[in-house]
Amino acid sequence: MDRADAEQSLRDIDTADREGRVTRLVELSEMLPEDGMIGFSGQAGQWLFEDVKATWLYGCFVATVLSAAVFCQVQLAGLFRSLPDDADLPNQAASLEELARLAAERGLIDTSLQAQLVVLNDAATAYSDTALHEAALGVERRLVDADVVGAEDHPLLEDARAALGAGVALLFRR
Repeated sequence: MDRADAEQSLRDIDTADREGRVTRLVELSEMLPEDGMIGFSGQAGQWLFEDVKATWLYGCFVATVLSAAVFCQVQLAGLFRSLPDDADLPNQAASLEELARLAAERGLIDTSLQAQLVVLNDAATAYSDTALHEAALGVERRLVDADVVGAEDHPLLEDARAALGAGVALLFRR
């Protein structure tokens, strides 16, 4: 492909995707409060949140779920580092779900946010499962479950929306 063909191809894609991106930008802007941001846990947290937003806007929904899960892990780890030393705190958490439980036990987050983070952990695990001895069916189960309950939007879009919401809730918690 030469440069002119590449430019035309990108213009065509931009035109086709514009309405969806506009809709997602409006939805994102409605999620972000005007004030009250807690702050990022370092540069990595800031970059990860920018990636969460960008993947959402450009419709890369699996990337939204995965980057939101990592963002939430980085944010929660930063919250723990701001506490006095705690001998009962493990050096590392095995999952976002465990981090959320530990954070809720210490009053860093409420149970509603903990629940959002558990849902995010489940989605991220489904999309990143790499079982070696049998097929990982987490995504297929999510599709069937969504079909059974009659989900309004595609399950991947719902997972991405929930992931974005969890990241925003963690960053702007009150």
